[in-house]
Amino acid sequence: MCGITVAIKLAGRSAYCKTNAAAAATNGLAANNHPKKRKLSNGLVSDSDSHAHVNANLKCQLASSLDAINHRGPDSHGTWISPDGNIGLGSCRLAINGLGPGGQQPFSNSDGSIHAVVNGELYEHQRIRYEMTKLSGYIFQGTSDSEIVVALYEYYGVAFLSYLRGEFALSIYDSNKQLFLAARDRSGIKPLFWTVHDGTLLLASEVKALLHFGWQPTWDVRSIIDTGWLTEERTIFKGLRKIRPGHYLTCLSLDHISEGQYWDHDYPDKNILETRTEEEMIEGVREKMLDAVRVRLQADVPVGIHLSGGIDSAVMAGMAKHLLSHGHVKLGSGGDNHQLRCLGIAFDKGSGYDESVVAQNTADFLGVDFQIAHMNEAELAANFEEAVWFDEQPHFELGFVGKHVLSKLTRDSGLKTVISGKLKSRLFGRWMHPLILHCQGQGSDEIFGGYDVYLRDYLLERDAAWPNNDLDEFTRLQKWQASEKLVTRAFATWTGRNRPDLPYHSSKDIPAFAYAMTIPHLVPSPWASQQFGTLSPQVNMIENIDVRIRGLMLTKWHPLHSAQYVWNKTALPNMLLTNLSDRTEMSHSVEGRVPFLDHHLIEYVNALPPSMKVRYDPETGELTEKWILRQASRPFITEELYTRKKHPYSAPSAYPLGGPMHALMSRLISQENIEQLGFIDWEKTKDVVQTAFESQDQVKLRSVFGIA
Repeated sequence: MCGITVAIKLAGRSAYCKTNAAAAATNGLAANNHPKKRKLSNGLVSDSDSHAHVNANLKCQLASSLDAINHRGPDSHGTWISPDGNIGLGSCRLAINGLGPGGQQPFSNSDGSIHAVVNGELYEHQRIRYEMTKLSGYIFQGTSDSEIVVALYEYYGVAFLSYLRGEFALSIYDSNKQLFLAARDRSGIKPLFWTVHDGTLLLASEVKALLHFGWQPTWDVRSIIDTGWLTEERTIFKGLRKIRPGHYLTCLSLDHISEGQYWDHDYPDKNILETRTEEEMIEGVREKMLDAVRVRLQADVPVGIHLSGGIDSAVMAGMAKHLLSHGHVKLGSGGDNHQLRCLGIAFDKGSGYDESVVAQNTADFLGVDFQIAHMNEAELAANFEEAVWFDEQPHFELGFVGKHVLSKLTRDSGLKTVISGKLKSRLFGRWMHPLILHCQGQGSDEIFGGYDVYLRDYLLERDAAWPNNDLDEFTRLQKWQASEKLVTRAFATWTGRNRPDLPYHSSKDIPAFAYAMTIPHLVPSPWASQQFGTLSPQVNMIENIDVRIRGLMLTKWHPLHSAQYVWNKTALPNMLLTNLSDRTEMSHSVEGRVPFLDHHLIEYVNALPPSMKVRYDPETGELTEKWILRQASRPFITEELYTRKKHPYSAPSAYPLGGPMHALMSRLISQENIEQLGFIDWEKTKDVVQTAFESQDQVKLRSVFGIA
């Protein structure tokens, strides 16, 4: 786990430094640049007077950029610079596996032609080490999981990406091929940004690292208004892009930049009958989940679990306890007998969204240690600005602040690695309670169909792949009509309009959650509308779906699966895995591991019929989300959680007029600050804070938090 920075001087511009023939004959230099870590070796060539030809400016830029993201890797810093000074790779390391000098980055192969920096965690690396030693005779320098990247690339070339399992973002330079490659994991768990500035291709794990190469951020107003930062590769800064999940970027001979895709979600033909039994599919899910948890318990440091009152984090803890009790795995560096440790957040009892009692019941059931961080309005207000600094993008609920504080508790408890949960708002929780917070296993709702907004898409068509379910056509149509009304009502409350401006799409062609993909009450300045025209987040979302995928959505996939695909490509990587996962974990140097986004599990669950994810109960007349997850989890959780139904929460009463949060928002959303932004109409925004806190209107509060 680490943070990475990369600088590549593109062809047509002068190089960072001139080198003589003797210097050009060498393979490259490394420097351990962190001022507090100069005694640590990175396994390459140390800095000395004999290496004076290495460009001092690039060394300084790399060192400063790594200092800016030191929270991602405070254990050691290292860099590699090409002999001509055109290419620099940097890494700040959070040591999780391979704690010795052999785990220092950047990594290089034996002849010094391939160099790599890796952020994240790669699983089954022991097996891959054995296989690569047999196949190619590769000699590993240490025991770090990340070192397998160099061995796999050397043997398979770009196709090596298909052999990686885990959460990662990485960069490789191959001097023989003059090929630079950067890639991101399949779900976008780990971030990687890129831009071209002053003839230099720059990449970094966080935006703030780029400032030290001379790049200056300017607002991408169009992306902010049409939510391109949320639905595609754009960010809130002009010219700054994200490498998309399951994609890679290449740069050939310091010139041609292109992007490719190595993985994508897929779903079965909705008209093909499922032949497996329910029992087979339940057992299949259980086996995949157990394996995903098993590999994520392995580390050279202690591992903990974020626990909430929901089923997702509870089943992770339950499966972990099962695996440990049966000797199937060791818990980090603690070994078989090490006490499983869980951590969570407790909110004020009267807030309507505290689930710590249910979480404590789970901890007692499992016999595990459970530590709680207590949060209230004052704590949320006190940590808001710091959390925003780490996140680097808007958010419309306060879950990211709670997760930021939870990560501090995790680090203070001596843990560097957790099976990750998330403090997450129930998005549109029963459509209209966006501020309700709880912690759960990241990715579960996305792959198992757990969001309320998925119900409308499930009901849109009959499930022909599983025709023997109890949902008859008359009931399906009745419930679909009711869900359509809820969607329309939610969109009207959000925007003041009944429908998005989609004249060439019917309402059936877009997922229900797309209606809420907008920033309520953010009124652009008149110049923005004149310059960019009519901007619709819904149109932007639909038009950024690949044409081939669009065809599958219209002809092959069930609407539930189409909705899941779009969500997994938009809100999951661009908001939830950013604000509620990587950034708010790494802000306190904590590595989060995400079993529900293991790609083996994803591929298995994607192939299940829709009625395995959402199930109609004729006795209660209700639809149950994540049905198959409940069945697969039953041996590992309390009966309380198994039978617990999702329910609408009361609106939080924790933000009264005149309270700490009201005072903070009033200070941040001032005329001076809004006019300095330059793209929000102050006259139509000036009353939003007072109105939101007076009315406790959830949509207006959502807008206030997003603008702030």
